[in-house]
Amino acid sequence: MTIAYYLLLMENMLLISPDSLKQLITEELSKSDKEDIEKMISKSIKSELKDILQDEIEKTLKTKDSKTEIGEIAKSVIKKLYKDLSYHHPYVIDRIKV
Repeated sequence: MTIAYYLLLMENMLLISPDSLKQLITEELSKSDKEDIEKMISKSIKSELKDILQDEIEKTLKTKDSKTEIGEIAKSVIKKLYKDLSYHHPYVIDRIKV
């Protein structure tokens, strides 16, 4: 099937003439139209991107390896904090009530 066939088929389906259709297609968009289109696209992309990222992060954080790695990082931070407090600020540790 050729392009001409599809155009003929479209002509029969449309209620506007082919010349009017060409004019509508080639009509230049105004600046506000372009801005509206950009806003719509950016909104849809942002929402889709947010959903995709959220799903991927949730999948990644649920794995055993990531939980282990997060635990090791937390332990390291706590150890360094404790070491710093005990050497440079021993009075802070003395103030802790058990």
